[in-house]
Amino acid sequence: MQILSYMKIDVRIHLSTYKPPFFIGSMLRGVLGNALKQVSCINPSYQCEGCFALRECLYYKFYEEKNTFHAFRLGIIMQPKTLDFSLYLFENSVKTLPYMLSAIKKGLEELGVGKEQAKQRITTIKIAGQTVYDGVEFLSLNAISPSRLEIDGFSRDVTLQFNMPIRIKEHNRLARKGFELPTLINSIHHRYRQLKGEESSRLGYQIHGEIVESHLKFVEMQRFSSRQKSRMNLGGLKGTIKITGLDKRSYVYLKIGEVIGAGKQTVFGLGSYVVKEEK
Repeated sequence: MQILSYMKIDVRIHLSTYKPPFFIGSMLRGVLGNALKQVSCINPSYQCEGCFALRECLYYKFYEEKNTFHAFRLGIIMQPKTLDFSLYLFENSVKTLPYMLSAIKKGLEELGVGKEQAKQRITTIKIAGQTVYDGVEFLSLNAISPSRLEIDGFSRDVTLQFNMPIRIKEHNRLARKGFELPTLINSIHHRYRQLKGEESSRLGYQIHGEIVESHLKFVEMQRFSSRQKSRMNLGGLKGTIKITGLDKRSYVYLKIGEVIGAGKQTVFGLGSYVVKEEK
């Protein structure tokens, strides 16, 4: 059964003297946003407020629209040695691929990153192993099609490795020591329905499974919001949890979360994890 349509864009950067920050998610999201606005905005005033094209604007949907899950996320690691990253596009947002590719090139090679606006050189951009940019020019996208998430297998016992901190609320408070399995499943459920264009609803079934081991540590992080002119917290839990006794539907949700991310601020690269099946 096809569950999700998506594209994973892998960007490789030429190794240079530039030293990336501990957390590159905020910086990358910012520079891609600036570039996306430049390649997609058709309003002479360059302002979103009152814009005649707001409902169809790609930049607005990805960056300015409130009270929604934005249909993309970054794939990054903590404390990277290079600026290599991935960008995921989900469902209908895969149609924006040409604009996103243009924004990636413009943002990194023309606008630059960080306070010093250090310009980078892209070596390759690939989608599902196929090169779409070879460091010189873009290649044909005719053979590029979305990946289809299909889940046929099932494991009752799994370990989740959170490679990026997950920022998730439990009992209306930010979880700083751990969380229960239903909290995680419900977070994925709501994000998934939003990405599919469906109204939010209750889960509708009894979750089976238990977190029997938790090795999570809260990692403090901040980003500077240029809009609010202040620093904002992005800390979350990083490490592993072991889950046993899963039912099939809960397993499927965990596999969906492996692609779309879990918790809050996934667009910055948070909430990324890998499902490892126990043998």
